[in-house]
Amino acid sequence: MNRRHLLGLSALGLLGIWAARPSDNGRPYDDYFASLNALLKQQGAGVPLLVVDMQRLDANADVLSQRLGSKLPLRLVAKSLASDGLLDYLAKKLATRRFMAFHQPQLNQLARLFTDADLLLGKPLPVSAALAFYQQLGITRFDPARQVTWLIDSPLRLQQYAELARALKQPLQIALEIDLGLARGGFSDPQALGQALSTLRTSKAHLQVRGLMGYDAHIAHSPPWIGRDRAFADTNARYRAFIDTAQTFTDLWPAQPLLNGAGSLTYALHARGDTPLNEVSVGSALLKPSEFDSDLLSSHNPALWIASPVLKAQSGELPYLANLQSALQRWDQNRQRAYYLYGGRWPADPVAPAGLSYDSLYGRSANQERLNGSAATALKVDDWVFLRPQLSEGVLDDFGELRLLRNNRLVGSWKPENMG
Repeated sequence: MNRRHLLGLSALGLLGIWAARPSDNGRPYDDYFASLNALLKQQGAGVPLLVVDMQRLDANADVLSQRLGSKLPLRLVAKSLASDGLLDYLAKKLATRRFMAFHQPQLNQLARLFTDADLLLGKPLPVSAALAFYQQLGITRFDPARQVTWLIDSPLRLQQYAELARALKQPLQIALEIDLGLARGGFSDPQALGQALSTLRTSKAHLQVRGLMGYDAHIAHSPPWIGRDRAFADTNARYRAFIDTAQTFTDLWPAQPLLNGAGSLTYALHARGDTPLNEVSVGSALLKPSEFDSDLLSSHNPALWIASPVLKAQSGELPYLANLQSALQRWDQNRQRAYYLYGGRWPADPVAPAGLSYDSLYGRSANQERLNGSAATALKVDDWVFLRPQLSEGVLDDFGELRLLRNNRLVGSWKPENMG
């Protein structure tokens, strides 16, 4: 092979490498976010905001309601909807007074806000936290003996709550957590559940069994060699085996037991009808943060945005790399501009305008988050960038209020609460 051929092959190789460079992902706002940007430039007060799209929230609630129908009662997951106003709004819209709590202060707050609520713990609390609930309850119309169901996941927890009931001189309602394959605790098999119920029968403790709770989020992540349908069927069979064991304890098992389960990722499977459950717990599906993108939730739409104003729009230089700046930007047009936000380091992904991304070379910042984008984003100082939260739990607590959007107008606000 002569030198000319080698040079030709080298040129072709370079052209191939150049052709493989990142494409320009930048786009201006679409109509939805262009309208929201204009609105916030007028009424956003220049600070980061958490915006709830009420029309999308309503649509998600309607999808949920239509799927469940009258077949499966709904329990709202408070940690994913951590706002008094949001919970009250959804409880009324979805006609439920059932809530799932995960935190002792949250439990007390729900008891104060919803005196007619049915509260189920979504995780087992240390018995000292349960005692604190009673100590902080105060005088209220809320009756914990009827309206709170504590979660028991082990023989030790069963003993501890029996001692608490004796100390309080009042009965406690309990649900027994069962492991459906998630391997996160709870009674591991029907035999272990039967042993716990035998212990309860012998002890004559002031604990009233209300039913079972089993979380099955692992179904949504089942590996290809198992498949979701098989995983769902296997999990349901496992749940029914626990029920069969519990039903043999006729003196302890209620005539109308609580059989709770599911979650945002799997409620749609149970809504099809082949389920051992008699209620499902749902929270995140109503706001649909990005970690809940799933074909089972394809009828739900994102309803929650973080909005932050652009403080600085610059040409994208990086410290110590000035000599490489031109080459970097020619290679990747999405590095043409750098935008610095008011705040940052949220567990969220930039979505509007399209083509923005975090800068892995520069790093993250909670004070002035840097985003890269091409010139096609057309962003200017005082424009707003919109990010989609990956989760709702925890994010709501980071903001002083939730701003409510309806028909391209800000129509009110709700206060987030520490419900987490």
